[in-house]
Amino acid sequence: MKKILLTTLLMVLGCAAVQASMVIIDYQGETVVRPQSVERNLIINSDDGGVYNIAVRPLEDAMRSVDGNVTIPLSNLYINNTREDVYLRYNEYSNIFDGLSMGGVAKNMTAKIRDFGMVPAGTYAINFEVQATDLETGQIAATSTFNLQFIIPPVQEISLHNEVPRIVLGAEDAFNKSKKVSNETSPMIYINSNCDWELALNADNFGDGAGDYYVRTVSASSGVNERLLERVLLTPGKEIVIAKGKAPANNEYVSVEYSLEGRDKKFIPSGNYENRVKYILREIR
Repeated sequence: MKKILLTTLLMVLGCAAVQASMVIIDYQGETVVRPQSVERNLIINSDDGGVYNIAVRPLEDAMRSVDGNVTIPLSNLYINNTREDVYLRYNEYSNIFDGLSMGGVAKNMTAKIRDFGMVPAGTYAINFEVQATDLETGQIAATSTFNLQFIIPPVQEISLHNEVPRIVLGAEDAFNKSKKVSNETSPMIYINSNCDWELALNADNFGDGAGDYYVRTVSASSGVNERLLERVLLTPGKEIVIAKGKAPANNEYVSVEYSLEGRDKKFIPSGNYENRVKYILREIR
């Protein structure tokens, strides 16, 4: 009886091992933000070396940011199997791999957000069901759930257009002690940001000037929510916020005006002066 019982137990354990095959999807690297897409590299493997058809089924009708503020439709979400971008439909299976030999070396694939425009910074998630069908038997060998996440960091950049602003003092202004003389051409500052932003100006390295210098904005694009309208004196050690906006900012712009006035109501002296300011673009938390 002991021998028979032992044999029976071994047979049961052997059957359980066959049914325990598992398909595993994991991340490979961080989220990559490209000009036209956001990508996350994935790897897929199993523990038994079988040959499977792999399909995925979105369990939600869209990908959403964890704060609930941004929704990305499934029509903008794809999985690339190194040959093509596979389109996804809510609650329907889409074949990712046909006849994929598993075990040993993991296979690569890439999840993509595409044709959505600039994706605001944050964490985005959606749940998928992953199904592996045995190529020989046609039976479902494994089913699992995978939570796909994109963790998108803040990305910001500024660029300047137009020439360096020049303040030219004409004869009609030379002896005017109270007039603020403005630059001939106002520089345009262009802003790209996937997070809420503010643009500040720093004059710590301004250098010696011909008088008192002032700054304000004279125009801005529609995506700029706040901007500096009144002239503010440039002072070393004092940072001036000149504009603010919401994400996403795609080539939003601010036009800045600089002006000069004689210090202490004195005449502006003659000469050439070169001064420096620094623009600072940062995230508003």
